[in-house]
Amino acid sequence: MYQIQLSAKPKDSKQKVIATIGNFDGLHLGHLELLGQLTQQAEANKAWRMLITFDVLPHEYFADKKGVLRAPRIGLLRDKIAILQQSNLVDEVVILHFSQHMAKLKATEFIHNILIRKLNVSEMIVGHDFRFGYMAEGTIFDLIDSGIKTTEFAELRHNQVRVSSSLIRELAAEQNIDLIRDYLGRNIWYSSRVVKGNQLARKWNFPTINLNLYKIRPVLWGIYTSYVYIEGKRYLGVTNIGKNPTVSEGKVYKIETHLLDVDLDLYGKIATVEILHYLRPELKFEGLEPLFKQMYKDLDDARAFFAKHENKE
Repeated sequence: MYQIQLSAKPKDSKQKVIATIGNFDGLHLGHLELLGQLTQQAEANKAWRMLITFDVLPHEYFADKKGVLRAPRIGLLRDKIAILQQSNLVDEVVILHFSQHMAKLKATEFIHNILIRKLNVSEMIVGHDFRFGYMAEGTIFDLIDSGIKTTEFAELRHNQVRVSSSLIRELAAEQNIDLIRDYLGRNIWYSSRVVKGNQLARKWNFPTINLNLYKIRPVLWGIYTSYVYIEGKRYLGVTNIGKNPTVSEGKVYKIETHLLDVDLDLYGKIATVEILHYLRPELKFEGLEPLFKQMYKDLDDARAFFAKHENKE
């Protein structure tokens, strides 16, 4: 368990704790609406606002155990915490490491050992389809029976459509960046530390910054225009999200970005890559020459996009 206090005000040991729990992948408009309701209830009772989430996510843990492909993730943990900080909708984030021990906890054990004994939760607000505990047997009624006052959050509809992480994954598969932006209330972005790649692109005068996702499977896949934020500065970029099948064995998910007209030593720095516009799918080329020929065309397409987009700002 890892606890991160976001609030500048100190927590009173006698203060009532109202919490919510879930994956909160992407922190879309439905999640933010739930947290807004949590804040209203907390203000009415002068309570401490707590969000409980997981890393790895439960469905990722079970996919790994079965040896099957993980469901794609909309955002990274670092981004989730950053969005929560900016929104001022919670006072504390609690991150539970989903493990074999966690997977075997019965609903009553999870309630009493974690929610009540460790986190002192006395009130909760959860989604209408919330399930927890071993074999997902726990429901809202188990929370209520344990003495935790629990409110069920009704689904949010935006433009007559139910907003959910599943919907955003479907839109991502269609590369519908505009609708994703509509349901998230922002663009998808990924933040991580810049690591060294194979240096191959640099040899072709095409240096990139690399963000390694390890086992996390990103919801977007392809070539995009992007903004990249590093130490308060914004750069224009062309981003590849995928496995680089032409030059690698494709075992690790990567985000590689070429910064337009910039060549800096950025290893070890935290970079945020904000996805703006879809250019093309990731392809496997028959050798390096056709690969880099296409990459230079991607640069031309990106420059055309930014020339039109930047002039509107």
